[in-house]
Amino acid sequence: MKQRTIITQVSRINLVEEDGAIIELSFVDASVSNQDNSIILSLAEKEIQEYMKGKRKTFSIPIRYVGSKFQMNVWKAMLEIPYGEVRSYREVAEMIHNPKSCRAVGNACNKNPIAILIPCHRVIASNHKLGGFGCGPDCKVRLHEIENIKL
Repeated sequence: MKQRTIITQVSRINLVEEDGAIIELSFVDASVSNQDNSIILSLAEKEIQEYMKGKRKTFSIPIRYVGSKFQMNVWKAMLEIPYGEVRSYREVAEMIHNPKSCRAVGNACNKNPIAILIPCHRVIASNHKLGGFGCGPDCKVRLHEIENIKL
């Protein structure tokens, strides 16, 4: 397992790579002590920085995520939300053919191991409130600004 911390205009981000795929992207207060080098970590840093500058709308970084069957379905559905668009927790629940699972969708968003790359910031409440996010609501607002998302 290799990891690297990058600093963006939104937050300090820790990337974790294992076996050629990003398995974790988390928001952190401090850098990890070991700053590893790998092709995947370098590519991830480059693409995330381009995204943060509004120059990238999709990622080519290989990712791998593990969770419950429900979580995996939610994360897969979030990957289908286009850049610059949002879906409500209810709409994501409908996307996975489980329309009464809005609260569980929110919990799966909260457990998303690869924020930004699995775009949980594009999931909001039906009343257009932001809902929670890993680095707080200000971070979610800044990601929406990057994607020109208007609520």
